[in-house]
Amino acid sequence: MRRAVAASCPDGVDLYLVEIPEPGGGAEVARRFAGVDLMVAAGGDGTVADVATGLIGSSTPLAILPAGSTNIVAQEIGVPLALGPAVQRLFGPHRIVRRDAGLVGDRYFLHMAGAGLDAHFFTMADRELKRRVGWVAYVPAAFEALRLPPTHFTITTESERLEVVAPMVLVANGGSVIHPRITLDPSIRPDDGVFDVLVFTALDQAAIARTVARLAAFRLPGSPDMLMFKARQVTIESDQPVPVQLDGDVHGWTPTTMNLVPKCINLAVAHPRPGLLGGTPQLAR
Repeated sequence: MRRAVAASCPDGVDLYLVEIPEPGGGAEVARRFAGVDLMVAAGGDGTVADVATGLIGSSTPLAILPAGSTNIVAQEIGVPLALGPAVQRLFGPHRIVRRDAGLVGDRYFLHMAGAGLDAHFFTMADRELKRRVGWVAYVPAAFEALRLPPTHFTITTESERLEVVAPMVLVANGGSVIHPRITLDPSIRPDDGVFDVLVFTALDQAAIARTVARLAAFRLPGSPDMLMFKARQVTIESDQPVPVQLDGDVHGWTPTTMNLVPKCINLAVAHPRPGLLGGTPQLAR
């Protein structure tokens, strides 16, 4: 990756390659280098969110070089998963898009957070298997997590309070899972100023299978086993602590509060017009 980036870097561009010293260290590195013309996060969704955390409030745009297991944020903005084409796009024309982010404590997430089942299988997934086979590594972990009992959740927003028994609660800023074509709901947008909260209520094996089948057939919206509503602030409590994931990285336990921060991060998206390192960028909402 280092060789590919250095080989594609145009003349006259100063390139700094910085290795994140430890998981969660990307925010500090990003703060240290904020002010450069373009910052690139090389890694998966968790690394991208980590680096983005350090850029919130900065005008520095963030580009992505996908190197994780799912890379859904990169895929949603059209970044190729293959190293060569992805690197070549880094130095081509770009436009800047501003998108929302979620905030939990001092950590931001760009795409999706969850409490319960999904956080459990992120915890259970084998790290080495993830490196070798990508998102497929989550399949055995998901089957293991499905055997866990559901949770009694209390979900509080700025306008309502809901008590429900469910295996999982998702707080979505983006709607895709695994692949951009597999979406929880087509109305979910990363720049509309609100979260979409999805509560999965399937408890028995038949209901879970029905939900999975509807997702695979792109018919999850309208499912009888899912509640969906919008909010800008979401507090999730549970009868016993369950793990919470932010963009695929487990980050604490319930209770947790998530706040929507509107249009707080600049993403660089490849575009066939003069761009960041070759002209004046076009600002796109």
